[in-house]
Amino acid sequence: MHGGAAEKLHFLIKKFASYNGKEGRHVSIEYLSTILLMTLVTYGSRVLPFLLFKGKNVEGFARDFIELVPIALLAALVVPELVTPAGSVVIFYNPYLWAGILTFLFSRFVPNLFWGILFGMSVFWGLDKFLA
Repeated sequence: MHGGAAEKLHFLIKKFASYNGKEGRHVSIEYLSTILLMTLVTYGSRVLPFLLFKGKNVEGFARDFIELVPIALLAALVVPELVTPAGSVVIFYNPYLWAGILTFLFSRFVPNLFWGILFGMSVFWGLDKFLA
């Protein structure tokens, strides 16, 4: 086959970059390349573990590490929002932090997702009114 897949992809990117469907609006090749590379990185990071560990039984430290990744990612997303809601660290007059702590404690004793969400929203609403 004459011309590889990379050449065909480059041709398609150039063609799309020259005209994106709207009169007079052009998209740069750098912009499209960035989107394509980010798509490949995102897809690759999700598929790679499945390809590497296909048909293998993972034991020991690797299994423990893999099991803790979702918890670590959730904590990395949630904790900064709880502690720094306005861009600076707020501890005492912070309804996000106190609602999060109280909801966590409530959820430890009442393991029902619906009641946990309802409790958290109610506590946040009350604290937001009280601490504001």
